[in-house]
Amino acid sequence: MPGQVGLIQATEAIKIILQKGKPLIGQFLTYHALETEFRKFPVRKNPSCPLCNEEPKIKELLDYDDTCSLETVSQATV
Repeated sequence: MPGQVGLIQATEAIKIILQKGKPLIGQFLTYHALETEFRKFPVRKNPSCPLCNEEPKIKELLDYDDTCSLETVSQATV
């Protein structure tokens, strides 16, 4: 089953990269393995989401070196 789900994820990524087909953006896909059935449900955006609402508060990734440096980790454990 992980292989089937992984194949679907890879296919979605390829569709987005190539801008071909209709990706599952805004939809939730379920797979019932015993019945071999797929179902799609629409998903609405959360208006209070700090990442994907109309005016996002999060606009860039954190700097990995600043956030996860060994110095920061060692100081936190002391």
